[in-house]
This record gives sequence, structure tokens and C-alpha cells, in this order.
Amino acid sequence: MENLERKIETRAGRILIVDDDEDLRRLLALVLRSEDHEVEVAASAPEARARLSHEAFDLVITDLSMPVEDGLSLMRWARSHHADTSWIVLTGFGNYEKAVEALRLGAFDFLSKPIRERETLLHVVRKALDHQRLLAERDRLHRELKDANACLRAHVEQLHEACSLLSQQADVIRADLDRAGIIQRGLLPRRSPQLPGFQVRSHYRPSQSVGGDLYDVIELDDRYVALLIGDATGHGLAAAMLAVLFRSRLPFIDVDTGEPRGPGEALRWVNRSLNETLPERGLFLTAVYCLLDTRTRRVRIASAGHPPLIWMRHNSGIERVFHTGPALGLYPYSEFGETEIQLEHGDELLLYSDGLYDRLPNLADDPRDPITAFLETRGSRPTPSIEPLFDLAARPVASSDDVTALMLRAVPGTSHLDNGTAVPLEPPSRAPRQAATFTATHSGRRSLSIQGSADWRTAPAIYAECSDALESDTGVMIDLGLCDNLDSTALGTIHRLCELADEADLEFRIQNVSPSIEALFDELGMQAVLDHVLPCLLPLPTDMSPISDGGSKCHPNAEIVLEAHRSIVALNDRNRREFGPLLAQLRQEVGETAT
Repeated sequence: MENLERKIETRAGRILIVDDDEDLRRLLALVLRSEDHEVEVAASAPEARARLSHEAFDLVITDLSMPVEDGLSLMRWARSHHADTSWIVLTGFGNYEKAVEALRLGAFDFLSKPIRERETLLHVVRKALDHQRLLAERDRLHRELKDANACLRAHVEQLHEACSLLSQQADVIRADLDRAGIIQRGLLPRRSPQLPGFQVRSHYRPSQSVGGDLYDVIELDDRYVALLIGDATGHGLAAAMLAVLFRSRLPFIDVDTGEPRGPGEALRWVNRSLNETLPERGLFLTAVYCLLDTRTRRVRIASAGHPPLIWMRHNSGIERVFHTGPALGLYPYSEFGETEIQLEHGDELLLYSDGLYDRLPNLADDPRDPITAFLETRGSRPTPSIEPLFDLAARPVASSDDVTALMLRAVPGTSHLDNGTAVPLEPPSRAPRQAATFTATHSGRRSLSIQGSADWRTAPAIYAECSDALESDTGVMIDLGLCDNLDSTALGTIHRLCELADEADLEFRIQNVSPSIEALFDELGMQAVLDHVLPCLLPLPTDMSPISDGGSKCHPNAEIVLEAHRSIVALNDRNRREFGPLLAQLRQEVGETAT
């Protein structure tokens, strides 16, 4: 900073000397040129005007008393033509009133004639040039800041537009996912085939609109029934499409013989098909396929990396049937064995996805398998059953994974398939941000941050807070960076506060105004408000606290609303036509309250 100040101080300037005394002109020019200043002279105000009309000067030194036209007249003319030029005036004894008037017109300083000391002249000239250059630097920085703020506002507006577009696209995607969920549920069985001597129950709940789980119960002929459950890796649309692809590729019937394919052969065939279709690694799913012979109650089971089936034998306790091969989609030439079980009357068989584990209670201290531990802790029934486990799967809880359960019971009865309820297609409504105003006072300034949508309910508190500050000769800054909208009452209130600040000649700054709100100010002709919108942003205090609806001084809401609309209506004919009827009604209401 010191180096910069020395650089400014030693920099020469271009100076015009205006005086009708030729000797004084020569003397001043000689002294100033000794400091490397570029000096021009004029013998009268008209000659100085001619020079100033065609040339630029950093500083003008003019005598106040000259024939034809004095220095004050020259300065008044220059205010509208050369506002960037600094002035020093020369005055003789008894002309101090003119010197004071010159200072009011913007002169940097004055010197009394005769000038007795050379250094006095040089000191005042240096200071004037320094001041003029600092003002020029300030104006340059303000212009750059204004341009930067304009650029920043443009970027913010672009971000707002991008966020709005992303929000719209998110709504479209959400609606598409909801429709996809409906379609996926349409691919699930709506009712179970009638199976003499058996019951089938199912429960299906995806964690999102669509999920990677699926199941099916298919009557292949009058003897055989296929029970299927699959769980694709991941969640959402990709997992759902993989699960549907698996279901569509699974060959239940041998086309050559017309007989049901064995579960192991069916999984081997669909695994090879998936590996050929999905070149990208990492896409896989687990599945279990059961082929039930309803005449003999024998079940052939093939499992591709799926959690073990739970077989609750009516008189012999719990058995688990483990997978007979790896997950589908991992290796193209995988083989899948088969396990065969014989169901007895009263036996139950449960197929489930691993989302069921999220529903189990925490039994960390129990060394047993969590499902086995859960069933055995609930073994108070007269006969063993996996019903409590199925009920647990059907319990509505928040879960991060899909959950599907399919139970086959070797007991005559009615089957029931529960695929859940499809989510509504409408995107969730987004409530507007709740209005709030925060305030703090620092360094002789009351700062307010208006957030959300300010309306007639919040305007009285804003008016009270600001008017209290103005009455105590405290400047006000209103920050609208987090403000979504201003209704007519809030707009009129801010306009009225600007008028009060101008009447009191106090600082009233409005900053961080979005283009949409600035457009409201312009549309309503609120030039007084626009004049207080400054591009240079000040930081907000860190200890701001919310203000109550009543503010620090309780103004009746009806009177504030009335005053706000009176302020707007007075601006132009358009506002008078639009808000005049409302203003008349408000006047009547306030009158009724007064009586």
C-alpha cells in the first residue's frame, strides 16, 4: 500500500491555470513545471471554457475574481461538462464567501493570494491530484464491481433456470418411474392358480417406485406348478429391467418335448442367455426356481446364489435348502444342480429376497442363523409354522431394500397374492418456503435478511424494525438474496421505507436483489427503491436473529397494509387502476376499526 501511495504521489498531472494576471500565471506555471507537471494557461474564463471543451485536465487552478466571467461561473459550467476534473480556487483578501461557495460547488481547496510559499502551492496540488486519482480509481473499481455483479447475476439466473429445468425433469422422471412401477406390478401374478391341497401367499414391496425383486406362480399344466423368485443387484430402474429380462428369458417348457423343464436346466439356459445379452460385468441377479408336482407333493429346487429356502416340516422342525449354483450373469457356463424335497401335509416352504433380513430383530448375540433364531423364539404355536416370518415380511416399515416373500403351504385353503398399492402418478407438491426475517445491528447499521415469500403478514414486522432504526438515526440494509417473492404489501412497505430514509437523509441499502424482484420494482415504477439497490454487496452479520410478527414496535396490520398500497397507488396511473379498488376497501376497513 505504501509503494502504491508513493507511486500515486510522484505521478505528474495535467493542469490548467486560469487567471487574468499574467505574472501570476507565469509564476504558477514555472513552479508546477518544476515538479514535471504538464501545465497550460488561460487568461480568462471564456478561454478556459474553450480549452476544457477540447482538452482533458486533471486539475484546474482558477482565480475567483476575473473580468467578463468569474471563477464560480466557470465552475458551474464545468460541473455538467467535466465532473471528473479537480479544482483549486485562488481568492484575494475579503473574498472568502466566494471561496466557501466554490467549496460547495466541489472545489478541493482554496489558496489565498498572494501565495507566499512555493511549498504550500505544491502541497495542495499534490493532495488535489492524489484525491482526483483516488476518485478515478474508486469509480473504476465501482464500474468493475458493477460489471462483475451483473455477470454474477446472469450466472445466478442461469443457475436458477438450470435448477428449474432439473426440477421439471426430476418430476418427469419421477412420474415415469411411478408409471414403470405400475407396469412392473402388472407383470406380477394378480391371482394364484387354484392348487388342490395347497395354499400360496405372497408379499411384494419395492423400496422405490420400481425394484429389482420379482416373483411368479405359474400353472404349467394340470400337474406341475412353477414358483419363482428373483432379486437383481441394486435398486431402481436398472435392477427392475434386469429382473424383467430374466423373467422373459426363463424357459419353463421344453419346446421339443412339451414337458416342463427341470429347474437346473432352466437356470443354466437363462444364465447363458443373460451373459450373451449383457456384455457389461457387474450385472447379475440371484434366483430360485421350484417345480411343484401337485400330485406327489414333490418339489425340485434349483437356486442361483439366492438366500436359502426355509422348509418348515410339520413334525420335524426347520430345514434350509441352500443354493445349487452361482448367481445368474456372472459366468456364462455355470451349472446348476437340483435339490428335491417331499412335502407332507402341513409343511410350509418360504422363498424370499434378502430384504427380509432388514425386517428381522437384532439377535446379534445369538449364534444361530437369524431366520432360524427368529422362528425358534416364536415357537409357542401348537404346531411349527413360518407364519410369523411371513407376517414380519409383510409388516410396513421403512427399508432400504426391496422385500419379497412367497410361501407355499401344503394345506388346502385360499391363496392370496399381495403386490402392494401403486404409488400416485402426481409428483409430490413442494410447499413454498416459510417466510422469515432475520435482523442484527452492527457498526451503526440495522441489517435485515428477508427470506421466503414476504407478504402482508410479514410486512408489519419489517416496517417496524426499519422505522425504529430510522427514528434512532441508524442506517438500514435489506438483503433479498433468500427472498422468493414480495407481494404488493411488502413492495409498498419497502417503497415507503425508502421515502422515510430519504426524508431523514439516512443510509438505506437494498442488496442481493434477484432479477425477478427487480423486475417487480421496475414494473410498478418504484424508482425510489431502484435508486437504493446497490451493486456492492456488504456481508451480513453472523449473529442475526429472527424478528417476531409484531416487530419491535406493534403497528396495526391494517394501517401498514393501507399505507403500503397508498404508496404504490401514488406512483402512476397503472398502479392506480390496478390497486385503487383494494385501497378504497382498505380505507373503509381502517375507518370501521377506528370507529
